[in-house]
Amino acid sequence: MALLRSCLAGALLLVVGACSNDDEDFSEQYKISELNASYGAFAHEERLRVYAALLGPKGFVRLRGGDTIEIEIDGVRVSTTERMLDGRVNYVADVPAPPGESEVAITFVRGVERVVGKIKLYSAFNVVAPPATLPRTGSVDIDVDPRPDLSKWPGFFGPSLVAKAEVLGDCLETGAQRIDLCAKDSPAGKCTQGYPLKLDAATLIPSTTKGCQLAVQVRLMSGAKPFEGTGPAKESFKGGGFEGYRLRSFTTQLLE
Repeated sequence: MALLRSCLAGALLLVVGACSNDDEDFSEQYKISELNASYGAFAHEERLRVYAALLGPKGFVRLRGGDTIEIEIDGVRVSTTERMLDGRVNYVADVPAPPGESEVAITFVRGVERVVGKIKLYSAFNVVAPPATLPRTGSVDIDVDPRPDLSKWPGFFGPSLVAKAEVLGDCLETGAQRIDLCAKDSPAGKCTQGYPLKLDAATLIPSTTKGCQLAVQVRLMSGAKPFEGTGPAKESFKGGGFEGYRLRSFTTQLLE
């Protein structure tokens, strides 16, 4: 199970790893209930890229035997291509990013059976007056325009739209770190969602390099609906996940 979790994470993040198959492996060899799905929908400033990967007991599989993946953006089918990304088989769509809130649906098709995964992405936004500097042991406020109405993003344990930051720079350990963005008025010791947000530099792990320019990706990350079997037998996947976000980037100088 640990290897499977690692492979699933690798499919979403598209990082280099050792989860790829030693031999060709095909979807037709497995029941739908033996497959795991690893999906991602990522809207940058100009492009929306959707990735769909399926994993069997031995790793990533190619679609064969009539199995297909269909990707729709706001109900409109878009073209999908099979690609090898760092040794992993992905089915990819690359389209202009819709300016407003959008829904991405990925459907696995086998005969009359359908397994549908859906995720809603937030609309395009700007970072309001991004900070030019960031104190190493301090924090800065970050706001976005338009601000999300979190009442329209309900979840089991709070809003299903959560703000995070991917921070990249030579003065950070490993060169890139993902941190939570919490509401400025979050109670002590808690991270609640709301605006404006607070970017806390104290949560970053430094390298031996002192100070540097940071690239900050503000990501508004969505929670996906559970996979749903909509065919006559209501077959669905063994498990997996669907990650999605809309992002906006800015640069700032980390001060020591």
